[in-house]
Amino acid sequence: MKLDVYRSCSRKEKGQVLETFWRSNVESSDRIRRAAMQYGPYAVLCLVAVAVELGVIIGLALSRASIIGAIAMVLEVVTVASLWWALVRTRAVRKTV
Repeated sequence: MKLDVYRSCSRKEKGQVLETFWRSNVESSDRIRRAAMQYGPYAVLCLVAVAVELGVIIGLALSRASIIGAIAMVLEVVTVASLWWALVRTRAVRKTV
């Protein structure tokens, strides 16, 4: 994944990138939008990895420790919702660049 624009951003700009990516109706510069566009696939990939890991935890925990399985299921729902929103925002950011 190419993250050159995102990596060249200052700490303050990276905060703006995150705000631009995760929230709708945010006004930002072209540089920030390009960095958000580069950040999108990375965010999606990380959330997919977390969802898969939680799936494994759920599978193993349900037969041994139901409370851990239940907690992992709640976290899985939050992760899948975040993944859905990341996909929506990735498409929206691509349209604005």
